[in-house]
Amino acid sequence: MNLLEVLTNPNAFFAAKLQDAMSLRVPALLVLISGLISGSAAYMITGITLEMLQGTLPPEAQSIAATVGGVSAFVGAVLFSLLLWVIYTAVFFGISALFKGEGDFKRTLEFVGYGYIPIIIGGIISAILIYNFVATAQPPHVTDPAALAEVIAQWITSNPTFQLAPVIGILFMLWAANIWIFGLKHARNLSTKHAAITVGIPIAVYILYSVWQLGVLW
Repeated sequence: MNLLEVLTNPNAFFAAKLQDAMSLRVPALLVLISGLISGSAAYMITGITLEMLQGTLPPEAQSIAATVGGVSAFVGAVLFSLLLWVIYTAVFFGISALFKGEGDFKRTLEFVGYGYIPIIIGGIISAILIYNFVATAQPPHVTDPAALAEVIAQWITSNPTFQLAPVIGILFMLWAANIWIFGLKHARNLSTKHAAITVGIPIAVYILYSVWQLGVLW
């Protein structure tokens, strides 16, 4: 089965996939790839954030902090992506139960995982933007660690790369939501309308939060 059909014809893809034995191998790999991309972005952001504190730490401590902080951010982002996969599935599963949805949680988890393909694409675009930014950025140095959060907020506000990230997230999440609608339709035996409501409620919350972030940045 062509995996790209998830993007071009998700309804037909999941209808056919429903006839196969349940397997989390490919969906888990997709979610893991998404987490690795998010982790790479988190590593880069942590590194440039700690670079601002150069004047407040000895060189040895700066090096250790950069390594530990970057690795922790990377691992945390990967684990959070896997956890979020389960959370999304649990929320979809619970809402669909209100519409008398029928179907196995594992099958729902599987189909939600396939919806991460657009998120991977969006993550790659964001990671490239962040990499280009980090490679050329000249971050301000902070002499007072307590003022770091305020300096970062002001710096981000004036930077187009970080202003663009939430917009990219919204666009590719909407694409993923379209895939999830058809995934839930078949995994939980729902009408398209009920599947759209099931997916639409949590995605609307995500978009509202992202729009609020945009308001803060802009």
